[in-house]
Amino acid sequence: MNPVYWEEAYCLRSYEVDFQDRLRLSALFHFMQETASNQIERQGVGIDVLRIDNQAWVLSRLLIGMERYPGGGEEIRIKTWPRGIDRLFALREFLITSREGEVLGRVTSKWLLVDLTTRRPKRLEEVFKRMPIDPGNRALDRRLEKLPSLESPEEVLIVRAAYQQIDLNRHVNNAHYLDWILNSFPLEWHQRYQLAGLQINFLAETRFGEGLTIYRERSGEGEGLYQGIEGRKMEGQTLAFQARLDWTRFHS
Repeated sequence: MNPVYWEEAYCLRSYEVDFQDRLRLSALFHFMQETASNQIERQGVGIDVLRIDNQAWVLSRLLIGMERYPGGGEEIRIKTWPRGIDRLFALREFLITSREGEVLGRVTSKWLLVDLTTRRPKRLEEVFKRMPIDPGNRALDRRLEKLPSLESPEEVLIVRAAYQQIDLNRHVNNAHYLDWILNSFPLEWHQRYQLAGLQINFLAETRFGEGLTIYRERSGEGEGLYQGIEGRKMEGQTLAFQARLDWTRFHS
């Protein structure tokens, strides 16, 4: 394969699908993170190398469009490639396909290289000297912009970061925010609707023991239903993340 691209296959296990036998988005986030990590490891800018300089990659923004959710036992393939630099952001694309080549989902994302002591982003030019890129190939042709604040937020869930959510960077891993977001909806909602698209912007890290209040706002109607979501820290009301969810009616 072209060194710009990296692809891995995953066979979905029973605990990686939901009660309707559809891939959990949090599991997909873990797969994408694993695939990207394996590529940059082979390019010499992986976790172990960066930790020598007290640095780490952190997901900042992600936009995903899903065309079909695979079920348990299906094999999916995740292809990823770096697309370049936008100021302090590293741009990375993902394409999710079936074993037969059917496109299941498309993802565009922005990452930061962070100093683990100061928690501040680092410049990327030196790192990208070791990373071949394909600047013209977008998996999803939409821009990752700032999301608007909620106008009429409704409190829907309170969560607290615990052992299970904390990763090597000593903060909540990005995949667990997806679980919190989707847990804020009743089971009946997931029986009627499936998530067609999601943008999530991470604005402040959540550390062990910190609590978040999750708010939701409903907009649109029918097949065009979308909702704004945000999580605020219980101590100080700092905005930890914002998200936009696009839903379609679930057709069995």
